[in-house]
Amino acid sequence: MKKYKLDNRTLTLLKAQVCLTETFNHHLRAETQRDVMAFRLQVERRKVDTHFTVELGSERHTLTLTNSKKMHLKLADFIEEIVNGPTTSVDPSSPPHADRRYGLFQTEHKQQVFELIRTGGALSLDMGFELPINLAIHRNKTRAGITTIMSIGVKKPRTKCFTVCGSDVDIYSMVAESITHLATVATPAAHAA
Repeated sequence: MKKYKLDNRTLTLLKAQVCLTETFNHHLRAETQRDVMAFRLQVERRKVDTHFTVELGSERHTLTLTNSKKMHLKLADFIEEIVNGPTTSVDPSSPPHADRRYGLFQTEHKQQVFELIRTGGALSLDMGFELPINLAIHRNKTRAGITTIMSIGVKKPRTKCFTVCGSDVDIYSMVAESITHLATVATPAAHAA
């Protein structure tokens, strides 16, 4: 069965469109093939809530949501569920848009990065993005410093490269801050707070 997804561009458009009263045309794309499915979205914005009507072919589905910052993500989940059918808890391949968290620098990641600073080497950090943040650290034994390269992406990667000197704790704080900045830049606009 083909699984259709809303891309980041459409999510960004939805974020703006949920604040308007209008009719919009959008497309869903299949993950593996190049199939496209068109749908129409009617938005009726009110003071307290917003009423959505999704027209997919001859089908009409309605949803009313209380106005909130993450309303567009709940709408995206609703649209994908209409097209793909209900999701099961057995299939954890992609969590609902409203539940996704990007750029979480967890305790496990922090420990791995600190160990990498002490020894040098390379590491891939899975922080919720489609691709991991790749981190490579060269540790110089003759002085207290490192050279680090970190990147995320393939076609147009976002990359940072710098050299830091100081104690391991000082170096760690600078590398952790840089990882957080890279994660912030890589967060899709539709999910940014």
